[in-house]
Amino acid sequence: MADVNGNSTATDTGDGGGGGGDDHVELFLAIAALVISVAAFFVSILQALQQYYSSARGYSSCGPAVIGKWARSRRRLLRLHEFRFEVQFEVPVMFAARPDNTRGPMGPTEKQEIIFLDGSQRSYEKSWTQNREEHDQAQKQQSQGARVHTADNEVATWLGLLMAIQRMEEESRDWQGRALLSHGISSQQPVDAASWRWPPQPYGGHALTVCIQKKIKSWDTIPDNVTKPYATTTIAHLVQFTAMLGIYWKVFDRGEDRYLAQGNGFTLSGSNVDGLGLTFTFQKKGPTWFEANRVVPHYDVKELCFGLCPTTFRLPDEKQYADEAKGIGSLQLGTMDEIAETLVVLGCNTHTVRYFREQDTGARFSHLFPIAFELVGMVGAVFQVKGTVFRTVPNPTLFRWDPKSFDLEDLLFEYNEALSTSGAATQQGQNIKRLLTKVLAEFKNWHETKALPESLQGTSTPSPKSTEKLATGSARDVESQEAGQVTRRRVPFLKQMSLRSVKAIPAAKPAPPIPPSAVYSPGVFEALHAAIDGCDAYLKPQENRSPNDTLLRLVLRAHLHSILHALNKKSEEAVVGDESGFKIIKGPPTIQDIDATTDRKHALFMEMYFETIQGNVVKGVCGRVRRVNGEAADTVELKEQVGDIWRTLIFRMLCWLLLHHFHEKDVQVAKSDEYESRMPVYIL
Repeated sequence: MADVNGNSTATDTGDGGGGGGDDHVELFLAIAALVISVAAFFVSILQALQQYYSSARGYSSCGPAVIGKWARSRRRLLRLHEFRFEVQFEVPVMFAARPDNTRGPMGPTEKQEIIFLDGSQRSYEKSWTQNREEHDQAQKQQSQGARVHTADNEVATWLGLLMAIQRMEEESRDWQGRALLSHGISSQQPVDAASWRWPPQPYGGHALTVCIQKKIKSWDTIPDNVTKPYATTTIAHLVQFTAMLGIYWKVFDRGEDRYLAQGNGFTLSGSNVDGLGLTFTFQKKGPTWFEANRVVPHYDVKELCFGLCPTTFRLPDEKQYADEAKGIGSLQLGTMDEIAETLVVLGCNTHTVRYFREQDTGARFSHLFPIAFELVGMVGAVFQVKGTVFRTVPNPTLFRWDPKSFDLEDLLFEYNEALSTSGAATQQGQNIKRLLTKVLAEFKNWHETKALPESLQGTSTPSPKSTEKLATGSARDVESQEAGQVTRRRVPFLKQMSLRSVKAIPAAKPAPPIPPSAVYSPGVFEALHAAIDGCDAYLKPQENRSPNDTLLRLVLRAHLHSILHALNKKSEEAVVGDESGFKIIKGPPTIQDIDATTDRKHALFMEMYFETIQGNVVKGVCGRVRRVNGEAADTVELKEQVGDIWRTLIFRMLCWLLLHHFHEKDVQVAKSDEYESRMPVYIL
């Protein structure tokens, strides 16, 4: 039994050992299964997270390689109710406004800050724009081969637009500072803020600047065929940006949605993108500069960009709307039809209007320069900002300005000669003579400064003909005594600029000096402004005397009729009548004589104006007044008054054109319908 028990015990013991081994195997299997399950769980979690993160569509398209510093605004927002992430980022909404503007497209500045692109370091930082040093450093980090053979097609082009605007403001102010130093004016602000002064930073006398507001956008709203964030503006503001940067429109076809502008090393092209709308790309294709070609920072130059020119007839609070007919407060000059409409508003007769309406007649519209510029100079508002040296304005006409074919200073000298022989006897003639003498004296001082040795320039190249006249004293009414008084007055005026120092040129990178010939002297600017103000002071009361049909408008329309007739009459024509009831005086010289000469064309031009055009205007206006008011209206006093108005208009025209400048490549392309248009456009 003991054996039996022993056997039995042995059997039990063996069975127990085998069961323990099975338990270990099962334990190992359970652990392995648990590990695999946990791993699968984590993989599932990672897959779920990956799915969530992959739902953040467009995140990589908002990176620094695409939108630069603006990438710091990108973020993912978890949308639990949609089981996905949403990508949000900020882009600029661009517009042009006054520097004191407090409300933008995104609301008041208290709600969304308005950032002014004024070229200051603070503006660079707030607008997340690379300054010149940062841009140069980024370029150095690229290999030379990469810069030559590849293009950063992934970069949003509106980054380049922001940087170009900032550079335009910064470099033009720096150039202005060096230009003033060439005339002996240091970076000081005078006591008398009403006089000519160095503009205080950052705006000074500037009345127009580019602004941005940051707008939060979601990639969910970006169309599928758009691969990068885009800036937003309006077509009207974009046209103003191009003018400020020196870019001129070549194609502006709204019917075909084709747009192209080029100039100053930039190219702007636009077309329609499905699902988005009108989009533009901005590219730099060559060297750029922002010096004398910088557009004057006057608020009303925005009208010039669309072929409109405000006039002295405009009331202070008068508003202009694109869809409404323009009155005498605006000149429309962008197309032949618009010029014809302007002549109708001015009251010109059918014969005069027909020159522009019937464009297949081969009519001539230019003497030394197109008469559209003559009209602008006679009644156009002044855009040159006092306290700045910039003169360039957008060309509102469809004609090209070519200063190489004539000299405005020579015309001013010839005007002085003609005025001395006829027209200076009246009181207004004496006023014109006084203003003209001051202008000629300041031009003479400026030319003498340019002729000094370089070492003496700044302590205080004319045309050959102007220099000769100054040397021989042909401008005989510029008395040396008065010229000396003008010079002595300028010296203490320049010395008074010692109130507050204004940073002009970075000390670390001193720029080369600018010769005085590059920009008018302060005295020239003062004299031209004073001359135009004096003309307006005389002409505006004439406008107020008769609201319905003023004498000034009669003189203006008679002048336009007479000059257009003189440009288009045949050389063998002797005496011709016109529907207004007066005869055109035949008298030398004619436009054919001016065309046939080069050395005396300025003198012949003024002779034709004073001997022929003035006589036609006086006879025409007096005839019109006589028919309305009777024979008693045809008096010597009326003839003198008409002559004074005409001579004042011619003098104002010359001073206005000397005070302003048009770029030779700037020719207006019809787009007046887009003035103040709020149609949104997008810059990729």
